[in-house]
Amino acid sequence: MKNKILSISFIIIIFSLSIISIILPDKDISETERRYLMHFPTLNIKTIFNGDFFEEFNTYTVEQFPFREIFIKIKGLATNKLFLKKEENGVFIKDGNFFEISSSINDKSIDYFLELVTKIKNNFSSENIYYSIIPDKNYYTKEEIPKINYNELVETINQNLQDITYINIFNKLSLDSYYKTDIHWKQEKIGEVVKTIALHMNNEPIDIKYNKLIYDNFYGALYGKIPNNEKPDTITYLIDENTINTKVFDYEKNQYYKVYEEQNLKNIDSYDIFLGGAKALLIMENKNSKTDKELVIFRDSFGSSLAPLLLPYYKRITLVDLRYINSDYIINNNLIDFNNNQDILFIYGISIINNSFTLK
Repeated sequence: MKNKILSISFIIIIFSLSIISIILPDKDISETERRYLMHFPTLNIKTIFNGDFFEEFNTYTVEQFPFREIFIKIKGLATNKLFLKKEENGVFIKDGNFFEISSSINDKSIDYFLELVTKIKNNFSSENIYYSIIPDKNYYTKEEIPKINYNELVETINQNLQDITYINIFNKLSLDSYYKTDIHWKQEKIGEVVKTIALHMNNEPIDIKYNKLIYDNFYGALYGKIPNNEKPDTITYLIDENTINTKVFDYEKNQYYKVYEEQNLKNIDSYDIFLGGAKALLIMENKNSKTDKELVIFRDSFGSSLAPLLLPYYKRITLVDLRYINSDYIINNNLIDFNNNQDILFIYGISIINNSFTLK
């Protein structure tokens, strides 16, 4: 009798899940895994005979399985709480914070970074050239996880870029300045960083009052790298008259955008809310500006959330991401006015500096 009840229960569960899977629409994105999911595969004679349909259908049924996200969280709960596994794929979890493990300095990468910055710097006639280093959040945790020698890295860069003004922001951040599930800093937590950078670049202090807009369902880049049952982060983006009145020109797409395109919150990476995410060359034109000053930022993704907060100080901000555009192409095609007296800022996270071969 017991076996019969179990068998009937199993059949009911399987049948119910099948009905639910038919009724529920296919999901486009797995937020916890940060990737696109497969939709129903193409069905025709060719895909049936070559076996593609059955292979893709198998993947489809797994990826569109009802309550998949819940089962992933249950797996994460078992992994972390039952088996006490805190590290996987180079990611470590402690008290809800995700840390990317990195313990050694790549000397060749540092040399390449220094050569690239020097080459670009030498093309500018401006004397207002600065650089800053963004520490990873490992710097601020007391947990015994592998860390690089931050002092050695900073000292090496400072010794080789002595003709550029260094802006130290290490003491303007804390562990709370970063998202728990992501490597990036929170825009609402970098006010002191903005003030420090602006003052070093000879700008007068400006007291800006921002309105805060919030998105509660941000799964950061580290979330899907290790099974877990942690809550998603909250993204806060700051609005004022400068961000509202600024047009952002995407050079690659030859198109204007807003500083914050809110549909990007639904992207795989909700951090794309900041200037549309990864972009090769952007120009921000602030109609609300009370100054004629211009700024050129050579940056990584941290700069996407930083640049909007520098708008009160500049009429025009150009952002260059050398991961997606070659420095020689910029120089040879005059994409930037190198003879102008702009402020120039090189600002990169330590993870990029220590793996700088992604820059061109």
